[in-house]
Amino acid sequence: MNLLKKCPECNSELKTNSENIQVCSVCEYWTKKGTARLDSIMIFA
Repeated sequence: MNLLKKCPECNSELKTNSENIQVCSVCEYWTKKGTARLDSIMIFA
């Protein structure tokens, strides 16, 4: 399973907490370990 190492929003390092959630301490971006949230990405067709 691949993990995000850098925050996709601010490029800071992500930390994993005890609930297997990766959290950015700078911008408070969060995602489940091994996934990426797409709610902040806009897709134009």
